[in-house]
Amino acid sequence: MGGVERRIDLSNLDLDRAAVMVAARCAGWSELGLVADELTWMDNDVSWPAPILRDRGQARRPMSLGVRVHGDAGEAEFVLYAGGWADVAVIHPSIDEPTAEYVELDDVEEFGPVLDRVVGLLA
Repeated sequence: MGGVERRIDLSNLDLDRAAVMVAARCAGWSELGLVADELTWMDNDVSWPAPILRDRGQARRPMSLGVRVHGDAGEAEFVLYAGGWADVAVIHPSIDEPTAEYVELDDVEEFGPVLDRVVGLLA
């Protein structure tokens, strides 16, 4: 897409597709001793501060999708924004402080490799 405008109120990425990508990885994560918490959503069409929702049906136009993956080896938290980016945080026992990463995405399919790379650090 190149040159994508990234703003919190835009819907550049299909968060429902991202939710499917997370669900498809849960069994593999479980085999590694990792658990994915329930997905969280924020709606773009509500006043700020937007509540964090656990029911996708309550987010008419999702602004973000969040998931926390954790196990004995640490945890990773992902928040994917429909505007075109993800915030990622990792807590790993071998690292003194949590690490954070901002990743710009032009297509939702780019989120899968981010999930795999970061969760791979916990395996």
